[in-house]
Amino acid sequence: MTVDFFKEILTEPALKDFEFLRLDEGEIDAECLDLVMETAHSNRDLFISGTKVPKDYYHENAFKFYDIFYGSAEWVRLEQLFTLTDRFSVYLGVHSLTSSDVNNYIKFWIDNDHDMVLYLRIAMRSFKPELLFDGIVVLEARRRPVYFFAANPKKQKKHQIMSVIWFNEQVILSSDAVSLIDSDSGQPIVIECRKPEYKVLMILNKKKELEEELEEIQNLLETNQDQNMIEKKDEISKELQSVSADLDNYNLVFRNGTYIYTETQK
Repeated sequence: MTVDFFKEILTEPALKDFEFLRLDEGEIDAECLDLVMETAHSNRDLFISGTKVPKDYYHENAFKFYDIFYGSAEWVRLEQLFTLTDRFSVYLGVHSLTSSDVNNYIKFWIDNDHDMVLYLRIAMRSFKPELLFDGIVVLEARRRPVYFFAANPKKQKKHQIMSVIWFNEQVILSSDAVSLIDSDSGQPIVIECRKPEYKVLMILNKKKELEEELEEIQNLLETNQDQNMIEKKDEISKELQSVSADLDNYNLVFRNGTYIYTETQK
């Protein structure tokens, strides 16, 4: 893999409109890989399977391809995932990301104002929901280990709900309600994102928001018994009671930091 070789291939007029580039085996240096990254296009796929990449490598175009597969991803940093915009799929094999990094990615996705990637697959030998979903309102389907969380409804993006599963030592984050096909086994992983999950998540998030507002006002009232704040506290308390009553209509169980949803109403 020499610079001259890549220049010759990537500048060949007959290949200028290629849609798929795959690197297999061997080792590639930063200069050669830069030439590859400079071909990034929203309709172009890049697969780097068994090729060794420098651990300190960086390029701003690394996540500007449409479908991305990085088997050797030790060089990938969390901040690079934040640059994803309207991509189809990303796979990260051997990497240095932690469960806390994935948690930060999820939080970024929730409050981000644009769609990022439909499917993000990250190889992980263990699955730790308490770390992945720390500080996030999560709804777990009782019938199968699927976790749902919702985007900030104030952000006008197309996909407002994401599901997470752990399968074949991979954490799979899907922001689209379709079937996933596992690349290794070829078997479908069916994830059904239905409207009831999203509705419950909206109620749960509203409850969390009201509880935080109420706590903030109570802290202020400890030092200042302002009449306006007292009235505001009463308003929030009444709204919180109403939201809690709505939740009582669902068979929810709170366990280990997540709500478990039976998919039926009382």
